[in-house]
Amino acid sequence: MGNSSWLDKIISVVIALILWVYVVNVINPPSSTTITGVPVQLLNQEVLAASSLAIAGTDSYTVDVVVEGARSDVIDLQADQVTAAADLFGMSKGQNYLTVSVSVPEKITVTEIKSGRIPVLIDELVSVQKPVNVKVLDEVAGFELGSISMQPQEISVMGAKSIVDQVRTVQIQVSHASLAETPSTLQLSAEAVDGNGEPVYNVRLSNAYVEITAGLYQTKTVPLEVPLEGSPAQNREITRKDIPEEITVKGSAQMLQTVEAIVAEPLNIQGLAEDISLPVTPILPDGIEIAEASRRLLAEFTLTAVAEVQFEYGPEDVWVYNVPAGYRVEVIASKITVTAKGEEAVVSVLQSKELQPAVDAAFISAGTDEAVLTTRYAQQLVQVTISPETVRVRIRIGENPTEEQQ
Repeated sequence: MGNSSWLDKIISVVIALILWVYVVNVINPPSSTTITGVPVQLLNQEVLAASSLAIAGTDSYTVDVVVEGARSDVIDLQADQVTAAADLFGMSKGQNYLTVSVSVPEKITVTEIKSGRIPVLIDELVSVQKPVNVKVLDEVAGFELGSISMQPQEISVMGAKSIVDQVRTVQIQVSHASLAETPSTLQLSAEAVDGNGEPVYNVRLSNAYVEITAGLYQTKTVPLEVPLEGSPAQNREITRKDIPEEITVKGSAQMLQTVEAIVAEPLNIQGLAEDISLPVTPILPDGIEIAEASRRLLAEFTLTAVAEVQFEYGPEDVWVYNVPAGYRVEVIASKITVTAKGEEAVVSVLQSKELQPAVDAAFISAGTDEAVLTTRYAQQLVQVTISPETVRVRIRIGENPTEEQQ
């Protein structure tokens, strides 16, 4: 009885194995699988270009494809046997949705295309010239690139307008370690970058490489002299000027030893009437260049509207003070003119008594002497001139001085 039971079990296993082999190899039941990341080929891109249009963004799309077929066929299916495409023909500027079609081997069936409609933004195709800019890697303090020449100096950037508009410059990168004081030539790859120096993708450059010749120069900071020519407009006065007093230059070590100071071209301030910033142009010796720190030197001038007022006084109007007791001072002059010049708001309210001429008798010798004229009240906000600057005075023993002379 026991032997019969074991025999039955063995027979059952054998039959099951035979059935499994039959099903797998003869019946070959249907099976399905998902092929992920199938690249989508965009057709007729040249048609877009011929219509002055371009894809605004990436042109790399993928889809996931669910396929079905006999198990053996599905197992044998390779990823590169599944292809996807979308046609750009007839698309217009703006947001478009393309239907993806998938091709598979004859015995395989596509049952689902996940994300079968892809969004494609189409924009105007433009081509814009952009300057080539050099980014220096591993910068060393006190050294800069010098004697720089590049070919080309500008590169055409082509692509969708919305993307090309993001491009500030075309950038090449150079390392200090690759240069020496004697200029050498390098060929460097070019890349479109935005205002923050970040790469801008999905554009084409007319030149993939730039040839640059440069040397590694030392820098030096020296005094800068900026001469001024002319004077501001009538009734205008410079109340503040900020002129650079130093400049940083670069050159070979030998050339820098000869540079102790730099003189700039004179700045013409003739007739200036408004606040202004003027560019400073240094006059550089041969072999010396402006370093980056001094690339944009500006002289700034602040001007103020000024007014002028004049008062006339006779000798009897002069206030004499510090007169010794028992003495009397007589001013000998025909006419004294006091002129005040300054901001219009201050000058316009000045009165005659505020600019009254004065003489300090403490510095006058007995008899007839020459005395310097000042004003009775010190003026902080205006410029005062007195004509004449001095007067003859006579000091003698006499009656008590008047109130004005005390």
